[in-house]
Amino acid sequence: MNCPSAIPAPADAARGPRQRRSDGPHVRFSVDRAGMTAAMRSDCLSTGAVSRPPRRLRSIIFDTAADDLRRQNILLRGYEMHGASFVELSWSRPADAAGARSTIELRVPSLEVGELLGCSEDLRRQIADRPLEARCIAETERRERMIELADARVRVRFEDGALDYCGRRASFHELELALVEGEEARLWRLAAELARRAPLRCLPTSAAEMALHEMAGEEIRAVKTRRVTLTPRATLDEAIVAMAGACLDHFLANWPALVHSPAPEEAIHQLRVALRRLRAGLGLLRRGVDSEGLRRASGRAKEIAATLGEARNLDVLKDMLADGALAKAKDEPSYYALLDAVECRRAERHAAAKALIAAPETTQFALDLRATLAARDWRPAVAEGEHTLDPAAAGSARVFALRSLDRLHRKAMKKARGLAELTPQQRHGARIAFKKARYGAEFFESLFDPPPVRANI
Repeated sequence: MNCPSAIPAPADAARGPRQRRSDGPHVRFSVDRAGMTAAMRSDCLSTGAVSRPPRRLRSIIFDTAADDLRRQNILLRGYEMHGASFVELSWSRPADAAGARSTIELRVPSLEVGELLGCSEDLRRQIADRPLEARCIAETERRERMIELADARVRVRFEDGALDYCGRRASFHELELALVEGEEARLWRLAAELARRAPLRCLPTSAAEMALHEMAGEEIRAVKTRRVTLTPRATLDEAIVAMAGACLDHFLANWPALVHSPAPEEAIHQLRVALRRLRAGLGLLRRGVDSEGLRRASGRAKEIAATLGEARNLDVLKDMLADGALAKAKDEPSYYALLDAVECRRAERHAAAKALIAAPETTQFALDLRATLAARDWRPAVAEGEHTLDPAAAGSARVFALRSLDRLHRKAMKKARGLAELTPQQRHGARIAFKKARYGAEFFESLFDPPPVRANI
């Protein structure tokens, strides 16, 4: 794996053993102390497990006062373990999959700033010679187990610790499962089984990362969806994993903004968009594959979206009252009483949305869907009047897309016929039909990208 030019590579490999890697399949959870105890005692993380002695780690995140590294999605972390010091440099790029980071590790004599900068002249240039400083210090007790399953090996880390940053001290309890060897589906099945035994919550952003945002005075922003990329020869299996996986990534990526942003309206909107796209995609796939797991995911997504929808509707109503068409009623005696009532109701619905995302059942939904996608747990569906597709056949995604987009277009045009004369309910139905057609086009657009133009030389 080559280091991108924007990332400083260690200049002196003789200073210690260097390790380069990209993160493999893993999942991280936030738990309370009781949940951590329940997870450690659970059969699924105890049977066949080999435990290592507990270790205490001291970890420091470094950056400049101007946050030069953070602004470039670079994380410089030094840590001490067993009397030795290490520095870890990790980064992500806009083109990387959600959550994907590449990492370089290097052993160093100490965590003195001079030693860190001595590892790489590129790093020194990256921060324009501004001094590094310790921005966040974590003291962690880590317990680690290796789970030996019949078809996989999974590393489990239990971490209890405290963060010191901005003059504050905050405790945290986190648990991570990482696939060492075997099929990815086994990791997600194990995670889903554990989530049924202990109150876990998926953790898209670690406690240390949240501390960095707070130190920088940054608002946790809502995240928009990423483009689904498929090759013209992609199988329908690959398309299903890419489509549903992108929607689930979008959903999870907006949890931190919902929980931590003082104005969560945009996060609620993006969470609803993620679930709406997921349901549209899964509904589209029913004519291609049959899957109990995908049907359950669609039903659960609808339930979650209903609660988020109540909050979103009140957000829109509040905007209409404050700045929209309803603002014309400001001279009415009852206007401010209505505005206060809407604001109180909004606060209740926002709290309900946050509680729903924090609920173990929502984490269970995400893990079950991950397991279904990793295992490709579906079979070809028999669609009336259409040849049954083999979802594992090369090019089957494009064949399915052509059928589906044609059907969505015809349905949308039929719903919109005589639009001006339709009732509001009928026009709403036409709007939904066009929105589903748009989502389908977005899911499959990369299958029809024009080939690159090659100059004649």
